[in-house]
Amino acid sequence: MLLPTVGIEQIFNLPYTKEDFKIVRHQPINMPSIPHAHKHDFYMILLIEKGSGIHTIDFKAHKVKDKMIFFLAPGQAHQWELSKDTSGYQLMFSLKFLLPGSQRFPYFNLSASPFLPLNDTQYENLVQELEKMEQEVVDSEDLYIDILQSRLQLVLLLIKRWYSENFEVQEFAPDHRIINNFLGLLETHYTSHSEVSFYANEMSVTANYLNQVCRKKSGITAGDYIRERILLEAKRMLTFTKLDIKEIAYTLGFNDTSYFSRFFRKYTSSSPQEFRKMNN
Repeated sequence: MLLPTVGIEQIFNLPYTKEDFKIVRHQPINMPSIPHAHKHDFYMILLIEKGSGIHTIDFKAHKVKDKMIFFLAPGQAHQWELSKDTSGYQLMFSLKFLLPGSQRFPYFNLSASPFLPLNDTQYENLVQELEKMEQEVVDSEDLYIDILQSRLQLVLLLIKRWYSENFEVQEFAPDHRIINNFLGLLETHYTSHSEVSFYANEMSVTANYLNQVCRKKSGITAGDYIRERILLEAKRMLTFTKLDIKEIAYTLGFNDTSYFSRFFRKYTSSSPQEFRKMNN
C-alpha cells in the first residue's frame, strides 16, 4: 500500500518536472508550522542558519539549532514547529537529478542520524556553494542544468566528508559494508521476512555474526533493526492511510491481528488504535 506523497510541484504549486530540483532561501521561513506529518517523493536538505523549534522525522523529535542540517530521504515522514525567525536554505531534488553513478550518501539511510551540526567554517563553505547554485537558477544559461547537477554532487560530497568526521562513518570497513548490505536487503524484504536468519543466509554469514556486527557498529542487533523498520512502517500506515488494523497487520507480514497489536504495544506503549488517534 503506497502512502500519500507530496512532490516538489505541489509544494510550490507549479509544474516543476524539467529539472526535478529546487533551492529556496528562507529569510525567514515561509511555513514555520507544519503540524501534520507528511512525506515527500524527493530528497530534502534543510540548512538552518538560525532558529529554534522541533523537527520531527519518522516520529522522532529533534531540536532545531543554529548552523545545522537536516536530511530527509523519499518516503520519510516529517513535520515541524519552528520559530518564526528561522532562516536558512531548503534544497530539494529527485533521485533522477543526481549524476549517474552517484555514490551512496550515509545521511540518507533510515538508520542514520537525520541531522548534522556544522562549525562556522563548514557553514560558510556550504552557504557559498548554495549561493552559486541560486545564481545558476537565476541566470539559467546554457548547460545550467548540468552545472547544477555537478554543484549538487559537490555539496553532497562536502556534507558526506563532514558527516563522516562527526559520526565516524567508516565507508570501506568490511563490517560496515555488511551492515549496508543488510539494510538494503531489509528495505526490500521487511514486510515478508522478520527473521535474522533470512538476511544472514542471503549474505552468506551466520545470524550470530550479523547480530554481532550490527551491535558492534551501531549498538543494536540485526533483530532490533528489523523490529524498528516494521514498527516505523506500521506508524506511517496508521498515520497516512485509512487501512484498518487487520489490513496493516497483514501488509506487514502478521497473520494474526492480535499478535500485531501486542507487538506494537510492547515497543510503543500504545495500541495501534491509540497511536492512530494521537496522530490524526
